[in-house]
Amino acid sequence: MEAKESLITKLERGRAEYAYECVKQAIKELDSKKQKEYRSYVRKLPQMILSNGLGQTLAFVYAKKEGGNAYDIIYKQLTDYLKSDVSSRIKMPDNQNEFIEWVISLSSYEYRYVTEELLALFIWLRKFAEGMIEVEEEGE
Repeated sequence: MEAKESLITKLERGRAEYAYECVKQAIKELDSKKQKEYRSYVRKLPQMILSNGLGQTLAFVYAKKEGGNAYDIIYKQLTDYLKSDVSSRIKMPDNQNEFIEWVISLSSYEYRYVTEELLALFIWLRKFAEGMIEVEEEGE
């Protein structure tokens, strides 16, 4: 039982560290307005995934991304996360270029697993974005 708990702890720590670096990257690469958008999007996207499914949400993000905007950064961060050793059992192949193409090709088991993995990552992204990116109270 202890080995299983340490695996879970390791996964959560990895997600937290990855999410922290993602938010730091967003702060570094985005201007103040786009940082607020990033914060807003990482708060809203999990609900979109739960309501519409991962594939449709990623298609939405893919359609909205354009060079250097908040959606573009989130899309790249999710892609890199699933290519990294941080994410657990299902890993996106390094030779796979397009994240959305890979996601829609998954079996239903793998699709559900990747959905849960990304929702777990979004918990940490949201926490760090809320703590590190300041917004005016009335703007929320």
